[in-house]
Amino acid sequence: MIELAMWANLQAEYSGWVILASGILGLAIPFRNQQYAVYAVVASVFIILFEYPRSKRSKGSNVPRPYQELIAPIHHMLGFLGRNYFVRFVLYLLMSVPLFFFLPSMLAGIYLFCSSVTYFAAALRGEQWSAVELGWGEGKRRQEAARHQQGNANGRVIDAPSTAPPRRPV
Repeated sequence: MIELAMWANLQAEYSGWVILASGILGLAIPFRNQQYAVYAVVASVFIILFEYPRSKRSKGSNVPRPYQELIAPIHHMLGFLGRNYFVRFVLYLLMSVPLFFFLPSMLAGIYLFCSSVTYFAAALRGEQWSAVELGWGEGKRRQEAARHQQGNANGRVIDAPSTAPPRRPV
């Protein structure tokens, strides 16, 4: 089963980078209505920072992004607003509207609109954001406890030997 939230996360993050590029282009080249270019730059920074932490997959087999543990607690503190994908759907849908009024950011607006639709599909399937929890909170304690244990390739814990190893007779 495909997890649409992971796909929507990548779409939204990449659309943030495209919006940033279009906003910088709109500021560098004299277009009319440059306030939309300023909006594009500000909105893109918000989107990139908000979408940077990856959600934990249902199987739990994902790799967190570097320095994700610095931003993920903000999602955790936002509670319902940070976890619910309906909120992201509405937020990105509303954030994409001003991008359609500025020529350099029209394609980026379409991309953000598509990611909001993907978040809507993920929300309809009952998916929600959950923290990987590496480097902070309960996950940090679990990570430190796992670091102290030694295991073999199967993941089993190897007990310390109870008897001394055999030696040659002297």
